[in-house]
Amino acid sequence: MNALLLTGSAPTRARFSFEVFPARSGAAALALGNAVQHLAAVQPDFISVTYGANGSNRDASLDLLRYLRDHSDALPLAHLTTVGEDRSAVKAAIHAMMDSGVHDFLALRGDPPRGYSEEDQLVSGSLSSLELVRLVAEVRAERPAFTSVGRTAVAAYPNGHPLSRSREADIDWLVAKQEAGAQFAITQLFFLAEEYLGFVAEARSRGLTIPVLPGLMPVSTSAQLRKVAQLAGRPAPQGLVREMDASGGYAPELGVEHVISLCRELLAGGAPSIHLYTFNRHEQVLAVLRELELLSPYLEAVEG
Repeated sequence: MNALLLTGSAPTRARFSFEVFPARSGAAALALGNAVQHLAAVQPDFISVTYGANGSNRDASLDLLRYLRDHSDALPLAHLTTVGEDRSAVKAAIHAMMDSGVHDFLALRGDPPRGYSEEDQLVSGSLSSLELVRLVAEVRAERPAFTSVGRTAVAAYPNGHPLSRSREADIDWLVAKQEAGAQFAITQLFFLAEEYLGFVAEARSRGLTIPVLPGLMPVSTSAQLRKVAQLAGRPAPQGLVREMDASGGYAPELGVEHVISLCRELLAGGAPSIHLYTFNRHEQVLAVLRELELLSPYLEAVEG
């Protein structure tokens, strides 16, 4: 494998990272705490934490980020969104996270809150993801040197952003975020390796140099598969749909097998790392990494 660590230039085994989201109930919080401990134990590059539109779960996100910082060795990466908040509120949120010891961010505009459309001023007047990348850099420049470290990630869309005019416009926007200070990108979900590999190849030809991490989720249910198809902007593979439906709509092993196969193609094609959307579960994503032999022998024995 020709993979590089995101933080260096020495060849190494392919790496991985995870995404989790704040729990919505006490019982879910207990389950999430258990999952996070398993995820952190395998030494991911980072664990990202989602952040709701209009700051809807800001406190819960910050609590989870602090939990990762204080109760695990995993590096927390905070999602940042701007929809529904003015520049000063977003800036204050960045400072609050840095004050809490969180310095790595995924800069997003975010989706409209429920009940709002793109035409509403609450949405259309929000900072763009490009402006957010610049704002994060501005905040870092204002802080003392020892608290101004960190990386900024951005989103990439192999199958196009829903509001994009064209693939070329999508890529030019990604390159602009790179020039504003973004250090790596994480893709939206997709089903086929060629969707990622073709997108990255075209982006490289247009000036993109930062790593692009493919974002993947091993689905467990037919409902999750439909959700991924919606996010990917592409229909799910019909073979996977049929097998999932034939299993009564619940077949986590099928989702794991699909992602393992996809990862092998992606890593063979030059993907630098794998970003796994966990749905706040550890079993499936660790099964993927174990089958790909991306866990160290010691960690594999501990998790096994």
